[in-house]
Amino acid sequence: MAFEIYIPSNLTFQDYLAVCQCSRTLADGYDRKDKARLRASLAPDVTVDYSAVVPAWGQKHFTADAFVAEWLGPTHLGVKALATQHLLGVPYFQSVTETEIVVEYQQLASHGRKIEGEDYASPMCKIGETSDGRSWMQQTFVKVEGQWRVSVIRPEVIYHTGDFKAIGRADDGSDERK
Repeated sequence: MAFEIYIPSNLTFQDYLAVCQCSRTLADGYDRKDKARLRASLAPDVTVDYSAVVPAWGQKHFTADAFVAEWLGPTHLGVKALATQHLLGVPYFQSVTETEIVVEYQQLASHGRKIEGEDYASPMCKIGETSDGRSWMQQTFVKVEGQWRVSVIRPEVIYHTGDFKAIGRADDGSDERK
C-alpha cells in the first residue's frame, strides 16, 4: 500500500505563518523560560499527552495558566540547572479545517544539566550532563479570538541519548546564585 502525502487545499499562507510562529513561540518560551512567551502560544485549555515519552506522565489537561506554571515550574523545564533547546523541523500538516489544524514536526529536544556552582544565568555556564530526545511533535491548533493557538501537545519519542529523567531533576538549592 502506498503512502499518500496529504496536501491541504484550504490552508492559507497566513494560517501557515501563524501556525509556524505559534509553534516557534512555544519552543522559545520553553527554552528561554519565558512565561509570557509560552502563555501567548496557548489556547485557554491545553492537553498534554506525554504517554509516548514518559508513560507515567500520561495525558493531562490544564488551563493555559496552569500549564505555564507547571511546565516552567521547578519540576519540569523551570529547573534552573536545566538548559534546553527545542528545534522543530519542517511542519507536516496532518489535517486542516476552519476550526482546527493538526501539524507534526520532527523535533530535537536538547537538554543540558548545568554544573553545580556555576552562574546558571550566564550563557557560558558549563554543561556537565546532556540528554537529547528525538521525537515527532504533534501540535493541534484551535482559533482563539481569530488567532491560532496550541491546544494539544503530543510528542512521540524516536530515541533519547543520555538519561532524560536525571537531567531534569529538581534543583538542589545549595547555590543561591542560581
